[in-house]
Amino acid sequence: MRTSILAAIVALATGCFGGLKNEVPPPLIYRVDAPPLAAGAPLAADLLVIVDGTTPGLDGDGIASRWPGNRLDYLAGARWAEAVPALVQSALIESFQGTGRPRSVQGDIGRFRATHTLVIEVRRFDADYTDGGLPVGQVAFSATLGRASDRRVLAAFTVAASERATENRQSTVVAALDAAFARAAGELADRTFAAMAAEPAQASANIAP
Repeated sequence: MRTSILAAIVALATGCFGGLKNEVPPPLIYRVDAPPLAAGAPLAADLLVIVDGTTPGLDGDGIASRWPGNRLDYLAGARWAEAVPALVQSALIESFQGTGRPRSVQGDIGRFRATHTLVIEVRRFDADYTDGGLPVGQVAFSATLGRASDRRVLAAFTVAASERATENRQSTVVAALDAAFARAAGELADRTFAAMAAEPAQASANIAP
C-alpha cells in the first residue's frame, strides 16, 4: 500500500510539473554594422582605438531600453553578439580602417606601436521609450584623442545621434540603433581625423614610428 501511494504521488508530480519542462527559446542575437565612412587624405599615423567604459547598465550584452522614471530595462529574447564595449570597438576599428586615412587602426591588444590613442566612453546605446511614442535609438560617445609620444591630449569631445524606430519591434529597434550608431561613428571619425591632420608637421615627424 505504501509503495502504491508513493507511486501515485510521483505520477501526480510528473503530471503537474511536466509543463515546466518546455524549453525557453534562445535569444535572437544582433550586431551593429561597421558603417562605411568617407575617405580622405592619408595621415602619417597609427591609431589605437579603446572603448574604456560605459554608463552603468551598458557594459553587458543586453539591448538596453530606457523608460520614464530613469528606469533601465533590456529587450526580452534578444541580445548583442558581444558586450557593448567590444561591439562598438570592433565596428569602429573596421570603419576607421575602411577610410584608408590612418596607416593602421588597432584595438587595445594591438601588437604594433601606435602614434595616437582614441579613448571612448559609451554614454548612450539604448532604445529610449521616455516620450511615450515609438522608441528612439540613442547613441552617444565621449572621446579623448591623445598623442602617444608625450601623452598630450589633442581633442576631447562628445558625439550623439538618434533615430526613431518605425515600429515597436525588436528588429526595427535594432535597426534604429544601427542607424544612430552609423551617424555617431561618422562624426567621431571626422573630428578625430581633423584633430590628427591639424597637428604641425614637426610634431607628426617626432611621433613617426
